[in-house]
Amino acid sequence: MKWYIFLLYLLKYYIFVVMKEKESQQRQVIHVHILNIDEHLYFGSIQAIYDTFSKDEIGIAAQTLYNRGLDEKYVNDKVVIRKGLLQQKKHLKK
Repeated sequence: MKWYIFLLYLLKYYIFVVMKEKESQQRQVIHVHILNIDEHLYFGSIQAIYDTFSKDEIGIAAQTLYNRGLDEKYVNDKVVIRKGLLQQKKHLKK
């Protein structure tokens, strides 16, 4: 009977840790600055950029951008693409 209590305690602790981790996860945002019209757009993924724009409009293929990564900003004569983190308000549970 005691191992059931221990198992319930572990399950409760695991759920607590998982929920805390979810709260602290930050969402990635990709900032695309279209230079010729000076427009700033924000996307949740690289693929979302290519759902809106063609390779020719961006000046780089999606796979090339995936391979290169966005740890540093990407700049060409058409766009500036950089990755950032979306800042969110922390929700306190009552």
